[in-house]
Amino acid sequence: MSSEQVVDDIVILGRAVPEQIRNGRVTVCVAGHSDRLGFVRIYPAKITMALSLWSIVRVPLERDSRDTRNESWKIQGSKSEWDTLEKKIEVIGELQLEQRLDFVTNLVDDCVDDINEAKRSLGIVKPSVKKCYFCQESNFDSTFQSTLFGGMLPSVKKQYPMFPKIQYRCSKCRASDRHDQTVLEWGFYEWMRKNPDKPQQVWENAQLFSPTHECFFLVGNMRDRRTAFLVISILRLQKKSVSQALFPLRK
Repeated sequence: MSSEQVVDDIVILGRAVPEQIRNGRVTVCVAGHSDRLGFVRIYPAKITMALSLWSIVRVPLERDSRDTRNESWKIQGSKSEWDTLEKKIEVIGELQLEQRLDFVTNLVDDCVDDINEAKRSLGIVKPSVKKCYFCQESNFDSTFQSTLFGGMLPSVKKQYPMFPKIQYRCSKCRASDRHDQTVLEWGFYEWMRKNPDKPQQVWENAQLFSPTHECFFLVGNMRDRRTAFLVISILRLQKKSVSQALFPLRK
């Protein structure tokens, strides 16, 4: 496969909480699925990019020599053209509401262990949630850096005093114990920032225990810890009957 691709069928499935990298840029990790490439990770990406959940986007991608995971890509010119990088993203459509459950269901793996054994770094599982809780951020930094325009940079993960975690079993779980994973979904952290007195409501917002919704976890591993998985996003969808598989061969 070429190290450079212009891909026009990526369905965005999640954005992680922003992080600040060494040169000061605030970035997000974006994940989605392409019929041509399979699961796709785009990193680094700007917080201002039109990469909303369920958007279908066209983007020029290239490989990152520092990240050998098959699903990992970066936007062409991501460093040299950072200031105008959002101009390279073209939203060409949106996965319609009635298509979403079919799309997601037909990409589901039985267990995170299956994703790991297949040496994939991204996948979707159907969880049975056992426990939701928060942990204190050991590297908590309450300072905020001002921008050149007098505003404030968006909060990055270490600027939140705590982070959400979930213990769960997969639909056909092969793990010896519960999966116990950090949730990175940006929306969770935005809720905590805007509603510091009601952090527990994030679980209700996610519809984790709703009788009218199906919930799926988009999970991904860490570049330097390939067996350690995190929940990148929680896909909550109204229940309905599911159509025939859209992707008979999961990539």
